[in-house]
Amino acid sequence: MESDGDLARYGLYGEHEGPPAPEFLHIEPISARASLYEWEISAHSHSTLHQIILLDEGTGTLHADEEAVPLAPHSLIAIPSQCIHSLQFAPGSEGWVLSFAVEMLHDPRLGQSAQTNALARPTASRARLPSGGSDLARLRWIMEAIAADLAAATSGGLSKVLVAEFGLLLAASDALLAQGQARPALTRQEALARGFRRLVDKGFDRDWPVSHYARELGSSEPTLNRACRVVFGKAPGEVIQARLLLEAMRYLTYSNGSISQIAGRLGFSDPAYFARFFKSKAGVTASEFRRQRRWAANEGRA
Repeated sequence: MESDGDLARYGLYGEHEGPPAPEFLHIEPISARASLYEWEISAHSHSTLHQIILLDEGTGTLHADEEAVPLAPHSLIAIPSQCIHSLQFAPGSEGWVLSFAVEMLHDPRLGQSAQTNALARPTASRARLPSGGSDLARLRWIMEAIAADLAAATSGGLSKVLVAEFGLLLAASDALLAQGQARPALTRQEALARGFRRLVDKGFDRDWPVSHYARELGSSEPTLNRACRVVFGKAPGEVIQARLLLEAMRYLTYSNGSISQIAGRLGFSDPAYFARFFKSKAGVTASEFRRQRRWAANEGRA
């Protein structure tokens, strides 16, 4: 497998990596992309996406963590962001590939279902499901439902139904992947990065410098920076900005406050600076984003 310096980093495989929306959720059949690359997905990683794959028909091989793992029919695979991996599928293989933004796991609408252990570590995990069993049937049904509801969506917002289906998939996948697998202890960097993420969830709108977070965690700023880059593929400041963007998107979608009011709630004393921040991170203005998500807001209040 290539060295990390030569490694391709993608959003979806083969597509330029850009900052996805914090609510980015995408699903497609395995054949839709694998067939375009002669069923061989070369070594790469995703800086901002997690993936859950259900290989329903066919076989393959997963290369991850310097290990080649054969994949049988009815294999469930979780690939966290930053995990260097490649995949080879037998021609004609079928199943689903679900990709979603890392920030989705911090959406409060998901509740406890977002507390997934399978994606909390930078290593891939897998499980083989019994043929004809209820677990396999349940995962098929959920993934087919997500695919149908995403295809029918009339805006970029995730409906309550889609959020519920996604939460069910997370909970079901995590339970299945945990069966028969030992829980390895977190490394120091993983523990530090996860502690930082929890603090960011509490203080992202307080304009705390990275040095403040490091002190709260009993660490140094350089040590925290290294841990975040290894675990999240981002500097600590980028993690904070991503959390701010997520909250801004939620306010713009689900609240009636003016853009200036939302800027103030998020700790921006200058609304113009908030406007520049939002456009640089989201690619559209705050007002345009709100217009695009008005359908989601109406659905959320239904």
